[in-house]
Amino acid sequence: MKKMKINKQKIKRALLMLAAFIIGLSITIYVKSMNPNNVYITLEEKRNLEEEINDIKIEISKLKERKKNYSENLKSYEEVLEDENKSLEDLMKDELEYLKKVSGYDDIEGSGVTITIKDSERELASGENPNDLLVHDIDILRILNDLKKAGSKAISINGERVLPTSEIKCSGATITVNKNTYGQPFIIKAIGNIDSLMASINSPESYANLLRDGYGIYINVEANEKIKVNFYEKAK
Repeated sequence: MKKMKINKQKIKRALLMLAAFIIGLSITIYVKSMNPNNVYITLEEKRNLEEEINDIKIEISKLKERKKNYSENLKSYEEVLEDENKSLEDLMKDELEYLKKVSGYDDIEGSGVTITIKDSERELASGENPNDLLVHDIDILRILNDLKKAGSKAISINGERVLPTSEIKCSGATITVNKNTYGQPFIIKAIGNIDSLMASINSPESYANLLRDGYGIYINVEANEKIKVNFYEKAK
């Protein structure tokens, strides 16, 4: 019981630190917005600042989500301590299963989208670079970033689970993910809120829409009420 009280105090201390960090970031954003030196800036500087602010907002959102998770975990432990029919061991097993899913070491199922991507087949316009009509690793990475910003919980490319540490490289007409190489079409599965994920691909400002409308890259997205993203395998 003493050990549980100590853990509880540590969790509370961590939550307080997170709250202080969030407040600090908010103050930084406010101070930047009041800085008179930012009145006369170039368009590129303006874009960079907007991107920086957007990144900070995303980071704040992640910290808030983490704080929420810590609070929920703390509540779960408190409920176990108050309920004789529940055990700490069962709670830790559930947490382990959850961590395996979100870290990519277990299958995960849910609603989401399936995106199919292929090189453009339209005629090359005068003065146009042929490479602009091909799908490159940077295109896949930017689409993945848009999906993550839209709240995707799990992503795979041609059945290969994408982890935070996954490397995605372009190798001619193929893409290498986790040191495994796949040819076209590139099929991305993403689990999350369907409306948000669809918007990250189809909205006029999205990178996928730029590739599709600007360069004729084939990008098709389908909504799925239930899809499965496989777990990560070290070697296939």
